[in-house]
Amino acid sequence: LMQAMQQDPRILEVIMAMQGIDVSTMGPDGDIEGAARGAAEGRAPARMPPKKEEPKKEEPPDNRTPAQKEADDFKNQGNELYKKKQFKEALEMYDKAIEKEPNDLTYINNKSAVLIEMGAEHYDTALAALRDVIERRYEINTANPGGASFEKVAKVFNRIASIFEKRKDFEAAIGMYHKALTEDNNRQTRNALRELERAKEKHEKESYLDPAKAEEHKQKGNEFFKGNKYADAKTEYDEAIKRNPTDAKLYSNRAATLTKLMAHPDALKDIEECLRLDPTFVKAYSRKGATHFFMKEYHKALQAYDKGLAIEPDNEECRRGKEQVVMKISETNRGEVDEEQIRHAMADPEIQQIMHDPQIKMFLQTLQENPKEAQKAMMSDSKLMDAVNKLHAAGIIRTG
Repeated sequence: LMQAMQQDPRILEVIMAMQGIDVSTMGPDGDIEGAARGAAEGRAPARMPPKKEEPKKEEPPDNRTPAQKEADDFKNQGNELYKKKQFKEALEMYDKAIEKEPNDLTYINNKSAVLIEMGAEHYDTALAALRDVIERRYEINTANPGGASFEKVAKVFNRIASIFEKRKDFEAAIGMYHKALTEDNNRQTRNALRELERAKEKHEKESYLDPAKAEEHKQKGNEFFKGNKYADAKTEYDEAIKRNPTDAKLYSNRAATLTKLMAHPDALKDIEECLRLDPTFVKAYSRKGATHFFMKEYHKALQAYDKGLAIEPDNEECRRGKEQVVMKISETNRGEVDEEQIRHAMADPEIQQIMHDPQIKMFLQTLQENPKEAQKAMMSDSKLMDAVNKLHAAGIIRTG
């Protein structure tokens, strides 16, 4: 083995690796023979000296005065008491911190947080203290460098904003958040500002709600509609919906006005919202059918009327509307191809899905090659019949 290792150093390396020996330790003088002998005799090689530990980074020096250290201790105690909602005791700790170091905004800011939690009757006290330190920020920072840093001033503005937000004074609160961002543009404040703006919008909408006034605007809209003043009617329905956005009939009325104004897509949006609020409102299905009819989406018009009749089988509007659609489908099948109807149909996701169905593709091919066989297949498959009827109503399949 010794001879083999001397002839081929790679054998030595393999043996040393198997024994967990570092190749760099090749005998006391670095000679391969020494390493080979050591490996062959099973002797442990000289181990590498342990790496020297890197010196630990020194902590930055604590330059706080004894008074400031005491103040921080009181602050930390106050924080713990605040978390436990022991507000009176927390105030005492923050007051002690302020007494030890009056030139640091953190202690006043924390004390104000406690006052805010204690209720609205303490808001003015907190606000006065916060405004006072903002006015004296430069004086404070001179007496205690960093005591009124940009970051600390920003936190004070945020605290003031929270008071205004609790009082529903959203404009003032937004103003405070903007001031905070000029001091320290951080993510937390930006997020708080966005949430406040959403809360403001929600509050304004909720404050505007008034079902009684909504009814007044609805009645005015009805009068304008009867007088064919559709734009004025829409304006009244717009206001009624703002006052009472959960009244399904208001959307239905506005949809009728939009239909008269030839704004059919907008009318459909209102009808969908109406049916979302009240899925059993049959008049909305009637208006939906009429809107699809005007848009030459006859297959959708049939569906709308059928849904209305499923709820109220004797509904005259849905019954007459469906008859009108059936007659129109028959008429279009006998006449020239209506390009607008085909364009609307091909833009419909449901029609697109039907057209991409392999069974439908096979049926359409069979319909061209062997109409009788296609008719037989359709009569024996209700799903296929339903799809073919939709294509027929949409003008894709013509029988005339």
